[in-house]
Amino acid sequence: MDATAPPRDVLLTWQDIADAATRLDPAMSELLLEIVREKGVASAADVATTDGPWYLKSVRVRGHIGVGEQPIELGLTPAPGLTLITARNGTGKTSVADGIRHNLSGGSPRSYQVLADNVHCGDREILVTVTNGRRDIEIACGPDARVSWRDATTTSAAPPPAWAEAFARYMPVLLYPEVSQVIQDPGNLHAFLKDALELGALEELQARLKTIRETGLAARRELDRMYGAAVSAVDLAGRPDLAADLRSCGAAADQDAVRRIGVLAGGLAETAPPPLGLPELWQNDVDRQTGAVCALQRLATVRGAGLPGAAAVRDALDQLLDHGNSLLARNREHDVCPVCQAGDRGWVEIAASTRTRLHETTAALGSAEADAAEALAGLASCLPPALPASLREALLQQPASAHEYRVQQWDRLARIAAELSPQTMSAETLAMVLGESTELAAWYAPIREELFAARDEAIAAQATVKAHLDSWLETLTGTRPALARLAVAERLNRKVDTWLRTAREEIFEPIGNQVKQLWAVLNSDADLRLVDIALTGGTQRQRSVALALADGDVAVPAGRHSSAVLSTGQRNALSLATYLPRATQPESPFGFLVLDDPIHAFDSWRVRYLAAHLLELATHRQVVVFTHDDRLWREIRAFGARPTHIRMDRSGVPHAQVRITHVTSPGAHLLDDLEEMLNREDRKPIGTVEATTAMTLALCRQALDTEVVTQLEIIARRLKLADAQPGDDLLTKRKTRDQLNLLNEYARRAGVPPVPTHRYDRTIQALNSGSHGQVPRGELARWIRETRKIISAVNGMSG
Repeated sequence: MDATAPPRDVLLTWQDIADAATRLDPAMSELLLEIVREKGVASAADVATTDGPWYLKSVRVRGHIGVGEQPIELGLTPAPGLTLITARNGTGKTSVADGIRHNLSGGSPRSYQVLADNVHCGDREILVTVTNGRRDIEIACGPDARVSWRDATTTSAAPPPAWAEAFARYMPVLLYPEVSQVIQDPGNLHAFLKDALELGALEELQARLKTIRETGLAARRELDRMYGAAVSAVDLAGRPDLAADLRSCGAAADQDAVRRIGVLAGGLAETAPPPLGLPELWQNDVDRQTGAVCALQRLATVRGAGLPGAAAVRDALDQLLDHGNSLLARNREHDVCPVCQAGDRGWVEIAASTRTRLHETTAALGSAEADAAEALAGLASCLPPALPASLREALLQQPASAHEYRVQQWDRLARIAAELSPQTMSAETLAMVLGESTELAAWYAPIREELFAARDEAIAAQATVKAHLDSWLETLTGTRPALARLAVAERLNRKVDTWLRTAREEIFEPIGNQVKQLWAVLNSDADLRLVDIALTGGTQRQRSVALALADGDVAVPAGRHSSAVLSTGQRNALSLATYLPRATQPESPFGFLVLDDPIHAFDSWRVRYLAAHLLELATHRQVVVFTHDDRLWREIRAFGARPTHIRMDRSGVPHAQVRITHVTSPGAHLLDDLEEMLNREDRKPIGTVEATTAMTLALCRQALDTEVVTQLEIIARRLKLADAQPGDDLLTKRKTRDQLNLLNEYARRAGVPPVPTHRYDRTIQALNSGSHGQVPRGELARWIRETRKIISAVNGMSG
């Protein structure tokens, strides 16, 4: 951000929002103040946690996840400082951390999967006590997983909403399953960071505007529906002038348009539109059509069998053979042909036979022609009638270009139907005409139905158009206030969106800077750099976080999956780098941090850097770390710090029990176990005195060697030696004295006072002898006491 740019207004409370309303136009100001009055002007960030900082005082967990019937009880120092709680995997440390998170969050749902019920103990009991030094609060959870809150003034009640809200915002308890998923998806990382921002009032204002906008949009949809129905009704009623006016003014017409439409609507016709006069659909009578074609075929056959001029010849023969013709009497008597004057040919018999045959032929032709004419006359119902002018106009007004061809086809077929006769029509032509007629009928049938349906709709529209117009105008009157409010709400929402962006940027900038700084600390030995981190996307949708990474001086391509270049350890480091600035904001009422396995997949040098940062945090916060990895304790001791170290060990068969031990040194811890075992043996000896003595000396030497090796590793870290160096140096140092001498050599290089080994020569010799089967005399308690002195001296070397 430009340091020279003037500071921008950051609105965080309802009072800030109320003050900003005075700088808006009257409509937005009025709506904004109306919402502010609904909430009051008190800050939405006011919570009942302002009497912090709060610290963890004690934790008791029973019957929860991996903790069975025997409870785990942790007493903590409610003040700034660092507490390490170490345990092997499966001991129950994450169960305890989850119990703390469950109670302090007010029982909010987890973002990870867990079987909360313990299979051995169904009576869950979680009790977390927090204090601010003046007031203790017990936050309890029973078998039903419901969380209650009680203190000196409250018997038992649900935790105050403000407490749960603050916990969700700052997340003072971080479990590894929660943070591990953060870096996998930019949306998760956005929510993780965004929830730390004090944007409650603005987001609630945005939600209230969303409700107002949804109401206005619903009103607009109803108005659009009524308006669309009115336009459709006017279209069907056949009033293009009124329809055009309706479309021009839109659904939310002004008052002048409403008055103008009212005048036009007054002239709507009161009667239904005239009938369409559509021709009936002609039949596809296959029998008639087949009969007509067959009649024409028979007629053609008869015609083909006759002679040209047969009728004239027939008539001439009739005259020749007419006995009443006196001129031909002599020809008949003497058998002289009247045509060629030849005699003795029997012409009368020939002429009579020919005349009879010609009479039969002409009679068959006449019969065939009559049958064909009758068959053609019966086709009137199978061919289209003349196309009415009204239908022609309706068809030509349709947008389909094929209608023009059909009109021409209709006219042609109608002309053929009007001129049908046996003289003008052949069987082949008739078959083609009938095929076209059937095709035209198939096309006309649905169009006829559509035209009738349109007319029915028009008739219905005539009856309802006034009702549709009245419904639309009534809806318009009723929705005008909501529509006006919608317009103002949309403008105001854009303003609130700007306020949110400004607030996110201004508040996130210091957090983002801390993220980059902490990433640099946790990743300082690697070339991969976090150049920038920013909240991106909108304030409501598609929220994400932009990570600008660089490998040395080469930028990693930006994108949704840019974090894929990170190793598992780097991902966890980035998760911590984003979490810690969020959890440690100055406004947080929680003076504590609880971290579960924060060094998962960390290299040793990254553990070292985190140890330094946790020590810095512990100067002003109570930091409680659960881990199975002793490297963190050793790195912290290498800085000369002495954090509270609590060890959790699970033992007991068949009912497991977790033992809580405050550890000052690993060697002393082993001696404590040895003394406990010897005390049990005093009650019930399990071996000879010599065997017990040998075992005691061997375990004392093991405790001393453990403490020496631990201190070697701690001082080696101060000297910044390679991680493998202490182990390599110890390969040739088999005896305790040799290991002590190596430790003193490290101490001199680090400027640390060495252990005066000469003071403990006798004890060192006894321990070496005992571990080799040479049991010296003396009381066991003495050797344990003397070994403890050496361990205390060694432990004191690291400060």
